[in-house]
Amino acid sequence: MTQTKSRNLPRIARRLGGLAYELTPQLFAVASFLLGALILLSAVTPEFNDRLHALGRWAEPMIIDLSHFAASITGFLLLFISAGLWRRRRGAYYAALLALIGGALFSILKGLNFLQAFELLVVAALLWPCRPAFNRRSRLGEPLRPGWLLMLVAAVIAMIWLGFFAYREIPYQDELWWAFLTDSQASGFLRAVVVLSILTLVVAFRSLLSAPGARSHGPAKPAEVERARQALKTAEVASPEARLALLGDKALLFSPSGQSFLAYRVRGRRWIAMSEPAGLVSERLELLWSFAEMADSYGGSPVFYSVSETLLADLATLGLAVRKVGEAAVVPTHCFSTEGKGKQNLRTAVNRAERSGSQFSVLQPGESRAIADELRAISDAWLEHHEGSEKEFSLGRFDIDYLNECPVAIVREEGRLIAFSNLLMRAGNKEAMIDLMRYTPDGPHGVMDYMFTRIAQWCRETGIDHLDLGMAPLSGLEDRRTSPVFARVGALIFEEANAIYGFQGLRAYKSKFGPNWRPKFIAASTTTPLPLALLDVALLTSKGWLGLLGLKK
Repeated sequence: MTQTKSRNLPRIARRLGGLAYELTPQLFAVASFLLGALILLSAVTPEFNDRLHALGRWAEPMIIDLSHFAASITGFLLLFISAGLWRRRRGAYYAALLALIGGALFSILKGLNFLQAFELLVVAALLWPCRPAFNRRSRLGEPLRPGWLLMLVAAVIAMIWLGFFAYREIPYQDELWWAFLTDSQASGFLRAVVVLSILTLVVAFRSLLSAPGARSHGPAKPAEVERARQALKTAEVASPEARLALLGDKALLFSPSGQSFLAYRVRGRRWIAMSEPAGLVSERLELLWSFAEMADSYGGSPVFYSVSETLLADLATLGLAVRKVGEAAVVPTHCFSTEGKGKQNLRTAVNRAERSGSQFSVLQPGESRAIADELRAISDAWLEHHEGSEKEFSLGRFDIDYLNECPVAIVREEGRLIAFSNLLMRAGNKEAMIDLMRYTPDGPHGVMDYMFTRIAQWCRETGIDHLDLGMAPLSGLEDRRTSPVFARVGALIFEEANAIYGFQGLRAYKSKFGPNWRPKFIAASTTTPLPLALLDVALLTSKGWLGLLGLKK
């Protein structure tokens, strides 16, 4: 027993040491921030006169004043660099070493502050062997997260206030801006205030207005889209929404094997993945981790939108908060029928359409291009009638190359095309999802009921077990006393905001096809406001505020 414990002790010590090593970047980030604040405090307050007189015997006033100025900039840089150290940036590691050594030199040259210089050099010496802990690539001028930005601004403002308090007895003179005198330290303070204020404003504006990684993670290139197409052919798991990647409007993250991928977009600080990873089951969790770590390496937060129950365990492993955002209407085609009292409306729609000469058929992948002009005419007429524009991200758009990849259900009336809908297929072709739903405004009443009914019957006949009619947003959320605020507000909007968007009407329409309601979720880090994440999804789908407000055509 004793021998077993003695053998386990080194292993436990190594694991504890590894955990401590993981905290190294955070420890040095805190040290960098505190030392930066200390240097700024020293730079904005008067030095000891005896030290200045001793320094003035061998150093020119210009050197002393410039060192004072450089020390204030070095202090600011240490505040700024601390965020990069926290995120394990390689560039922040090297910049911190230079700033610490430079700060020690300037601390001596501006006022013989040997104690401060010693503290800076000690931290630099401790940081030097920890290079392997900073293993993330650098981002030049990376914007700060809100928390770090707030701390930096607060520290600078506090130091400037202390400086004005320390020099409150000195009357203002224009000569202070250009005077370089050892007995007029207020001059150096004023110049430092201007530079610190400018640097803080630059960092703040860049941090607030920049989208970390958005430019370098734009739409997928044609070669990446083709790579995703090949991965879908051999995928073990792939939700129907995975085929939205073929539109090329999202960035794609591939597994090392290239057999799995995840589609996403960057908006602000949120990296939003559309649905679930497609590809091999064995690569799914690792791909989720890779996406979360990539978002974090850019200073962003991962968000997973429109995910199903099958992914919840993996998302919990990532430590993400999960909330329900709606329910998808999934029709089990093997038991779908137009018989019975509850299906009277569907029978009526089918009978009326066929009496008027309507005919239903499904174009197989590769056959849509032959009627591209007819399909486009229907789509354009539908968009004009609804005074809308094409969507993206979470919805498909009219693109003949994209439609040509899918089965496309069409309805003709006496030979004239009056409606169509493309179908997105799950891996294994056991589930189809309706994507675009377009019809001519002057078509017969109930044409969509007819088309959806025939699609469900076609799925049953061809061995497709389920037909996904799409999500009813905010459906299934409950306003109970102990429910999360997110769910209670969502339930309120679902029940009371039909004038803005027909939430209840959409669910009621899909209900007449007898679906099972499958919950859909959004997942994000606990620090991410989920309502804002949902707003970002809406803005991505509508292509900005104008589209969301219905002002863009």
